[in-house]
Amino acid sequence: MTDGTVDYRQIFDAAPAGYLLTRPDGTIVDANRTMYEWTGRGQEALLGLNLLSLLPAGDRIMFLTHAIPAIESNGSVKELAVEILAANGERRPVLLAVSRTRKSTGVPTPDVPTPDAFGTAAPELNVVVVFGVHERRLYERELAATLRRLEESELERAKLLEEARHQATHDALTHLPNRTLLTSRLDEALERAGNHGLRVGLLFCDINRFKDINDTYGHAVGDEVLGHVAGRLADAVRGVDTVARYSGDEFVILLPTLESPEEIAVIASRIMDSFDPECIVGESQLRVELAVGQAVTAAMRPMLPEARQELARQLLMEADADMYRSKPRAGSKLETSHAMRG
Repeated sequence: MTDGTVDYRQIFDAAPAGYLLTRPDGTIVDANRTMYEWTGRGQEALLGLNLLSLLPAGDRIMFLTHAIPAIESNGSVKELAVEILAANGERRPVLLAVSRTRKSTGVPTPDVPTPDAFGTAAPELNVVVVFGVHERRLYERELAATLRRLEESELERAKLLEEARHQATHDALTHLPNRTLLTSRLDEALERAGNHGLRVGLLFCDINRFKDINDTYGHAVGDEVLGHVAGRLADAVRGVDTVARYSGDEFVILLPTLESPEEIAVIASRIMDSFDPECIVGESQLRVELAVGQAVTAAMRPMLPEARQELARQLLMEADADMYRSKPRAGSKLETSHAMRG
């Protein structure tokens, strides 16, 4: 690398597309190595020829009637499909793009003077770029494949992000929303209820004698019971409600947009009536019962975020306390029976 001129000449000659510089009348004054190869002509044979002499008769007429008027009026023509004639008569399908310029191309040409010290303008030149159709199609296929890979990569990244978000906000065992997501949805429900003068309710559910299940059958069976309860609760609630695993064997059901304080009791009763306590695990049929506590707000008014957070904490505490009051007395037994399988 000695100076900028050498660099431009190397780039010009190494380009995979063909390049020609012509005068406005079509006389070729310079070409790159690709054009010498495609036309089968050396420098002495190619320079001085007219561009039209490289085109078959039909393409020559089209160039004269369509391309030249466009170059004269607009200064360029893009993607003109023609054939280039090689010295041996072979034809190469190509796409031509031609633009006219007075600016220096940065490529020294044998027969074209450059501006002199007095600022005389450089002569007009046509820059002709020749894309081989095969090379162009190959490029387009490679570009399309690259774009597909980028899209697939973006979809995979979006999928991984969504999976990460889901894992961060859902319980791995039951696949229910976890405490983090419940807290977020409870705050949203309180804000929405405040804007519309509605109420928000919570049901705090706990599996009775769950410790006995773990102690008697093992934690694997306990996990199956948790999955059973999660599925039954999720099937029993309304579409607007949220069933979340709060911790251990505790589940919380968020009931947004209640219109009256009596509505929570009706919904709770409907959920419990539809809850099937029978759970078959292995060879045993367990009767799984829930203790359920309730808490409901008064008709809401708009509140600041800090006040909503405090109200949410109070609701959870009230529902939890109400749940413990409904627990069976100490000493009651876990009901089990042998499951008959057909």
